[in-house]
Amino acid sequence: MGLCASKMSDEDRAANERSRQIDAMNARDHDTEQKKIKLLLLGAGESGKTTVLKQMQIIYGKGFAEEELRLQWAPRINENVVAAMKALCDAVEDLELMDQVVNKTEFDSFQSNEAMNGVGLLSPELSLSEIGPVIKVLWNDPGIQAAWEQRSEFQIIESHVKYFEKIDAMSDPEYTPSEEDVLLCRSRTIGIVKTVLEIDKNEFNIFDVGGQRNERRKWIHCFDEVTAVIFVAALSEYDQTLFEDSSQNRMVEAIEIFREHSTSSWFKTSALILFLNKSDLFEHKLGKKPISSVEEWDDYQGPDYVVNPLTDGQAPDAELQLQQQEAFDQGKNYFLKKFLELPDDKQTERSSDVYTHVTCATNTDNVRKIFDVCKDVILKGSLIDSGFYA
Repeated sequence: MGLCASKMSDEDRAANERSRQIDAMNARDHDTEQKKIKLLLLGAGESGKTTVLKQMQIIYGKGFAEEELRLQWAPRINENVVAAMKALCDAVEDLELMDQVVNKTEFDSFQSNEAMNGVGLLSPELSLSEIGPVIKVLWNDPGIQAAWEQRSEFQIIESHVKYFEKIDAMSDPEYTPSEEDVLLCRSRTIGIVKTVLEIDKNEFNIFDVGGQRNERRKWIHCFDEVTAVIFVAALSEYDQTLFEDSSQNRMVEAIEIFREHSTSSWFKTSALILFLNKSDLFEHKLGKKPISSVEEWDDYQGPDYVVNPLTDGQAPDAELQLQQQEAFDQGKNYFLKKFLELPDDKQTERSSDVYTHVTCATNTDNVRKIFDVCKDVILKGSLIDSGFYA
């Protein structure tokens, strides 16, 4: 053996050394990749999963620079405001509520404004500082409010009510969006968006994929070697229908998607986390739309309550607060059970491994506390995958 080795040429020895170095580098790269955490955000359209990602960027990343807020986010937010009002005005016409409109001049002016396209987006020639005062008048109009009360019958982002409530500030030419404004902004995810964040000295590769039906075929491209899946569903959408299919209830769709993926072989070793999101909107809606009044949920037997309008400054009494909390808790538990129930042909032990949290993705403190808990689950899963945790 020694003789054979002594006859090895300098060229052969150099080639062997290069091969050894490449093998060592590949091993190091493999170890590095193994230590990366792959986190997948899934959910139907408008569930709030992209808002969860924005929160992670605020909490663990650099947040949003002022220039980014003014140049990138302000135009998007302005378009969200105008599109929401456009949806309300169209609904007034479709639902035959014109007889309740008081400010008909402003209504006609808004609907006929040639500086907006058919879906209510601002053109470069029209700023929110010009049209904001009209939007304020319309938002306070009885006809628009009547349409808002029937918002489950058309497509609108419910959380955008907060934009209308601060329309004066947003109409200022010097307006710079706050982090809350950015979190409320609807920005549809198209394709696959990858974000890398360092969290507690661990590299998190977070994948946000479009939630609408035509985007879901792309999900499978992200399914390999996933450390954890956060599935986001909106509690408040129990009475709403899909943007892409007005015959399908949004909550029904979310439950079906979750059940499908919670039993998928792709995620058998992945931590599965369920966020029941938009808890603030859910709590508010319960006082106006009982769960059992929606056809899909007529088996709900928990308590309902209908809030009588309170005069300005009047706080709900202790008994009403107790009713609200009980209705919220039982409503939440009802939908949680729906998510975790599996058909007989899909019974597995998976449901016992699902970590569930009730969230308000626009509330940074809420997301921070919940993700601190989730982080431990995700890191534990990463250690198990790496063989360092049994």
